[in-house]
Amino acid sequence: MSTSIQHHQHNVSETQQTRQMVKRLILKEFHMYQKQFAAYVIGLLIGLTLIGMAKTWAFYAGGMILLVLLICVGGFAIQSSLLNERREHTLSFMMSLPLTPMTFFWSKVLANLVLYLVPFSIVLAGTAFLVLFTPLPDGILIWSFLIYGFLATNFFISLSAALVLESEGWNIFVQIAVSTFVGPFMVFIGTIDSIGRKIQSNDIALSPEALVIFALEISVMLLALAFARNFYRRKDSFL
Repeated sequence: MSTSIQHHQHNVSETQQTRQMVKRLILKEFHMYQKQFAAYVIGLLIGLTLIGMAKTWAFYAGGMILLVLLICVGGFAIQSSLLNERREHTLSFMMSLPLTPMTFFWSKVLANLVLYLVPFSIVLAGTAFLVLFTPLPDGILIWSFLIYGFLATNFFISLSAALVLESEGWNIFVQIAVSTFVGPFMVFIGTIDSIGRKIQSNDIALSPEALVIFALEISVMLLALAFARNFYRRKDSFL
């Protein structure tokens, strides 16, 4: 009985140590790149401000700024926390810590999610506020959120690729490849009657087609993460 209690206490202690280690790694990533991400957030706020002016030129300029910066902030997070470590050979430091491959995996996933989802959430909240409280047509909200969801999907695919692929060249290829589909996706959802026809109206209509697209986006995010997780579960070390 005492042996089983001691074993349980050991497991609890080990779990707590792992959580603390993951927390420290996440904070390390945040502190290292907080100035760069603050600059991205400022740029995103400028984009939202332009959209809020409710003028044609400002709307397109602000929308372009949001699209470019949301793509860049995801790429920067992945490049800084994963690809640079491989290029600069700093994984030796990580290997000196009491980390398993899965602990390393989750620390990198959570760190990247924090770095990306903070500015991403600001854009979501800012867009919702502008649509609801400015002269912008309310019908543009669902269209905008579908695009943001697509950008988030691209980020999850790029993150999963960076966790699995060792080649920096292939990682850059994946990031560029998924980014090239942003424009066609915007055109595609605009051609769907239940979505495109509502853009200029004041009706916020969550159509079945929009729900299907949202579900597909979430599914691809989870599948990409699950694939990378299964890959890491087979590894015995970081190498």
